[in-house]
Amino acid sequence: MKKLIELFKNSPSKKGMNRNLENLIDRNFLIPIEEFSEKDIFIVGYPKSGNTWMQSLISGLVFGISTEYLPESLAQELVPDVHARTYYKRFSEINFFKSHNLPDERYRRVIYLVRDGRDVMVSYENYLKIINKETSMKDMITEGKNLFPCKWGFHVREWMKNPYHSDMMIIRYEDLLEDPINELKKVCEFAKIERDEFLIQKIVEGCHIEKMRERVSNSKGMAHKDLKGEKGVLFFNQGKSKSYQDKFEKDLLEYFETESKNELELFNYV
Repeated sequence: MKKLIELFKNSPSKKGMNRNLENLIDRNFLIPIEEFSEKDIFIVGYPKSGNTWMQSLISGLVFGISTEYLPESLAQELVPDVHARTYYKRFSEINFFKSHNLPDERYRRVIYLVRDGRDVMVSYENYLKIINKETSMKDMITEGKNLFPCKWGFHVREWMKNPYHSDMMIIRYEDLLEDPINELKKVCEFAKIERDEFLIQKIVEGCHIEKMRERVSNSKGMAHKDLKGEKGVLFFNQGKSKSYQDKFEKDLLEYFETESKNELELFNYV
C-alpha cells in the first residue's frame, strides 16, 4: 500500500490519481492506522513478549475462529499491528490492535503483556539475527542498540506509571504459558465478551507454538517482508520461561539485573 501511495503522489496527473487513491481506500473500507476509537483495545508489550501469540489468541477469542487453521496473515487483518500497517479494516465496534509503543494518550484500553526481560533479550537477539541485523548481546544490554522502542526496563517502567490513566489489565507471559485458559477468561472479562471454556480451550490448542510454526511454514512465511520463508518459522523461538539461564554471560546478566532490578522484582522475576 505504501508503494501504491508513492506511485500516486509522484504521478504527473497527481490530482486525478489522488482521487483514484481515495476511491480505492473508500471501496476497500480502509481506515488510516492512526485513527482509533476510545473503545478500542490495544495489546501492548515489549517486542518478543508474546505479542504475536496473543494476536492469534485474540483473533480466535473475539471472532470465534478455529485457530487450528488461522493463518498469520488473517490474524494481522483482525488484530492489526500499528507498526506494520498504513490502513486497516474495522470488523466490529471495538477493534483490537497490537503495539509495542510507549504510553500513548490515544490508547484508552490496554492489555499490557510483560515477560521476564532476560528471556526477552535472548529472543530479541535471535530475531535480530534472523533479519540479518548485526548486533551483539553486549550492545543490546549496555547501549540499547537495535532495540525498539527503548530498553526493556524503561518500557515496563513507563507503562506501570500509566501516565494517561488508561483502563489497563496486565498479563504476565509466564502466567499465560502456565494457565492460558484462566488468563483468557480474564481477557474476556476485561473486553466484556462472553466465551465458553470449550471454545477457549480449542483456541489455546490451535495457538500452540508448534502449530503456529507449522502454519507459517505451510504459508511460506509470515505477513512481514523480513520474515518470508524459513525466517518466518525461525521467528518463533523457544517460547519458554527461564530460557535465558544458559544464554547470558555472567557480567551481562548482572548488568541487566542491576539496571532493571525494580521492574524484575515488581513482577516476581527475581
